[in-house]
Amino acid sequence: MRAAQHRLHMTDFPYASLRVCFAKPNRWACSQIIRRRATMMTKQQFIWISPVLIVTISTITIRVAAISLGVWAWLPWILVYWVIIGGLAIGVGGKESILRWMRRPEGNWLWSALAVILGLSGISMFISSWQLLAPLQIFIPWLIVGLVNPFLEEWYWRGLMLDVTETWTNWIRVFYISIFFSLNHLFGIGVTSIGGRHPVLIINTFVLGVLFSIVYLKTKSLRWVILGHALADLLGLSVPVFLNLWVPPG
Repeated sequence: MRAAQHRLHMTDFPYASLRVCFAKPNRWACSQIIRRRATMMTKQQFIWISPVLIVTISTITIRVAAISLGVWAWLPWILVYWVIIGGLAIGVGGKESILRWMRRPEGNWLWSALAVILGLSGISMFISSWQLLAPLQIFIPWLIVGLVNPFLEEWYWRGLMLDVTETWTNWIRVFYISIFFSLNHLFGIGVTSIGGRHPVLIINTFVLGVLFSIVYLKTKSLRWVILGHALADLLGLSVPVFLNLWVPPG
């Protein structure tokens, strides 16, 4: 009778690891498993709302930095941003997730090709304005941003965020992530950069977020998405745009 009182219904806790509770009823073992599951859910829920925190921290950081640094406020902004998204992607996702994100793509190769083609969309801008990269103080940050940013942003926005929202309806998770991805640009670098807050570039950021998300869902890999993102950052003259050396017409 006492043992029966300790049993729980599987439908109450639909987790495979809880089977031990039902096979051998034990208050301590069950409480430990339930506590671990609660911790996991709390961490998952934190990741769900982390885009809101990132946008908030981003806009506070760049606004405070802009008081003394002006357009160069993008530098502390992006460093703080990288620490946060990199910390979440690596700290929560872990080595296993990173290796999985970087594995060979599955499915039709055309999805991977799409990611690269999207990254080439800024080639005309690069051809017409590459001279802006001539000063070393512009060229070196441009190169670093183009090589580092794609990994950290894709690991967080597409890798971690799409993984932790896998129980959501696909279109909801893709739009949720892409909206905050574009808002982070608007309320982050958009504070000091004219191009960063230009409607065309914000819409472009949102569309890229949606399409990169779809490519990841189709291929189960971020390998070519990261390459496409790197091309977008490099050909899109990220740092000259940050510094208002390149301003979109209109």
